[in-house]
Amino acid sequence: MIKGLGIDIAEIDRVRKIYGRHPRFLNKILNEDEIAVYNSLNTEKAKMTYLTGRFSVKEAFTKAMGTGLVGIGFHDLSVLNHKSGQPYIKTDIFEGNIHVSISDTDELVITEVILEEAD
Repeated sequence: MIKGLGIDIAEIDRVRKIYGRHPRFLNKILNEDEIAVYNSLNTEKAKMTYLTGRFSVKEAFTKAMGTGLVGIGFHDLSVLNHKSGQPYIKTDIFEGNIHVSISDTDELVITEVILEEAD
């Protein structure tokens, strides 16, 4: 049974500007595992798309939970990728199945999270 659906859209340039003004934004949004992936990326464009995507997925997750950011921190979630490239969320705050989609253009990232209760 579906527990929740969350969708978010974020502007890459807006995140770039926030990060430019507040470099600690990176550590606020990404955890250690995500920062390692961020640091492995070769271009500023790839890094900003990655950061925007992780920010957006975490926003979508909180929408799917129905809580917003109340009681859920950005570090409560790790948004990683399987070897195939498919994103997944690693967390202890939801025990069911989590389905994630991340898409981007040159300007935007859109994400969707579906929470499915465990049987």
